[in-house]
Amino acid sequence: MTDFQASAGIQGRQFADQCDQLLVHDGFELRGRELRRTVGVEIDRVAKSPRGNLIWFEYKGSVQGSRPGLLRTDTLKKAIANGALLAAEGDRCPYVVLTSHLPESGSGAAMLHAALRLGYLTDVICIYSPSEAQRLRSM
Repeated sequence: MTDFQASAGIQGRQFADQCDQLLVHDGFELRGRELRRTVGVEIDRVAKSPRGNLIWFEYKGSVQGSRPGLLRTDTLKKAIANGALLAAEGDRCPYVVLTSHLPESGSGAAMLHAALRLGYLTDVICIYSPSEAQRLRSM
């Protein structure tokens, strides 16, 4: 494994820990990972909200790199593809992507808005934005 890959793995785990801490702080009960075999998608975290709703979370982020979070279109496309596949599930839970960075313009922003409009993603939240992270409390 190259130094870049090792660093990316460490940063991914650190970001996942931050997401878990945010969810617990907001009153979510963490339930672990889940593989939806019918569509071949692994959900990073299943959690029960304070309102009693099960939510599927995908974590996409890091604190370093030139294009972290959903700024990389390949990372964004993977999240959208997972959401589209999960939309085929009959017992689908809300599917929320937690990220470190959101695309603000260009093709990434257009893809993200289309995925939300089509219902592939229930929400996309930048955990470092207090106004966005506050939306978790309404789930």
